[in-house]
Amino acid sequence: MFTELQPNLYFVHGKLSGRFPYCNGLMIDSEVKVLVDTGYGRSRIERIIEYGKVDVIINTHYHMDHVFGNRYFPHAQIWAHTLDAPALRSTEQFMAYTGLDESLGPDPSLFPGGPVSFEVDKELVNGEVLEFGSVSLQVIHAPGHTPGHIALFEPHSGVLFSGDVDLSPFGPWYGNLRSDLEMFIESILRLIDLNPKVLATSHSGIVTDNIPERLRDYLGKVELRDEQILHYLRFPQTIEELVNQKIIYHRFPEPQRLYRFFEEVMVRKHLQNLIKQGRVYELNQKFKAFD
Repeated sequence: MFTELQPNLYFVHGKLSGRFPYCNGLMIDSEVKVLVDTGYGRSRIERIIEYGKVDVIINTHYHMDHVFGNRYFPHAQIWAHTLDAPALRSTEQFMAYTGLDESLGPDPSLFPGGPVSFEVDKELVNGEVLEFGSVSLQVIHAPGHTPGHIALFEPHSGVLFSGDVDLSPFGPWYGNLRSDLEMFIESILRLIDLNPKVLATSHSGIVTDNIPERLRDYLGKVELRDEQILHYLRFPQTIEELVNQKIIYHRFPEPQRLYRFFEEVMVRKHLQNLIKQGRVYELNQKFKAFD
């Protein structure tokens, strides 16, 4: 369940190896006990509780697979980036950030009770260094997945916890209303420039080899999606017709309506970029690639 990354800093392996609806995270066991994200699964959280009181939870972003376990640590302070704090504090803001509503919300079979508001005790900003005894973590604002998504960098050991810049086979995910594809691309490039020695991710475990190349391959999935969209836009297509091609998800799990929504949001973000680049135009609610 725990892998030591350096003295007092541990990688927490979430249930199902951190695959959604769970996540991996970090634990600092020093003068202050800190968790980074809490979506590990109930059995793992119970083991952490056995180790003693948790003082601080740092949420890399507001998504439920990362914050659902916050409720089990009612006395811990919750820290998050200032741009994601509103979506943690308010279910109304959570819905606004995601673009979901009461009829189209998080899958209740995965997250019983739906989103819950939490008090955010400290709002984090880019470049801030968090000191926890022998462990220091620098806040790296890495937006795109969410407006306030952060990575955490331990500069002495070169350990980077990259959150949902996760090297998953699926590729980058930007299916919320306030996700930003251009910012996501810039964030991946920023993490490459850090040249970490160890990359710990929310959903794909620990990576120690060929980190820059693997991040570039991950980024390459965005370009691949662009090319697939352009292929279909040899002929005029509506948004619905593009969504039906399943370019990003390939298949829609249940509840299909939710995943069709994510597909549409992500396709629209590609179209916005392609229009800005002068590669696609819109006419009469149909999109077409320039010849």
